[in-house]
Amino acid sequence: MIALSTDPVGEGAFKAEMAGSHTRIFTTRVSYDKENHKAGGFIPIPDWKIVLATLPPGDLVKLIAFSCTSATIALGNETLLNQLSAARPGLSYTSPGIASVVMMQRFAIKRIALLTPYGATLHRASTPYFARHGVQVVASHSLSHPMNLITDDDIARVPVDRIETELKALLAAAPPLDALFVSCAAFSIRRSDLSRLSHALGYPVLASVNAMAWHALDLLGDHRLRDGMAAELNLPRAEAQA
Repeated sequence: MIALSTDPVGEGAFKAEMAGSHTRIFTTRVSYDKENHKAGGFIPIPDWKIVLATLPPGDLVKLIAFSCTSATIALGNETLLNQLSAARPGLSYTSPGIASVVMMQRFAIKRIALLTPYGATLHRASTPYFARHGVQVVASHSLSHPMNLITDDDIARVPVDRIETELKALLAAAPPLDALFVSCAAFSIRRSDLSRLSHALGYPVLASVNAMAWHALDLLGDHRLRDGMAAELNLPRAEAQA
């Protein structure tokens, strides 16, 4: 796992999601050019090859999970995959952005409401990102300005109750949709929260770290846990086995 240097919760959340598997998780961290990212880009510091060299060698590593949704949106799936595979070839790769798209395609989710903590540039980039993968954002809202979210720690402190309130408001104003997506690995939202919200709102509620764990399990062949995650979010089990 590659976590952002600024993210206080993503590492723990991903490990909690993967706890029922037989997977060992090694974590490293990457810094980035914050001004460039605020403007809609993502430049890792140091570069990917140096970052990935800090993980164990050889066949101890089968998959790389880069835990940042907005960086995936900024770079695009193909560029991110190319950069990771060039730095450490021959593995499987995922990120919250890649995983959420795979999950939506697997379960025929074509219309979503989107909640983010991003500033205007990154928030606006989310809609065309999902559109490139066949998913229409029919309603969206950013908590960045109303909650004055500046850092990843600010995002991690957003209460689940506030997330629920915002999702309800999005749902009330949205045209017909298939699911809601809470974008950002720094949100402190557990699978139990997503399960409760999915049942309370009547639509699957997906989130960055949970989606990345689902895709990691899919790539690693742990279909029992993968399917259990999907079932908790009101996603049809038969589709998860496709």
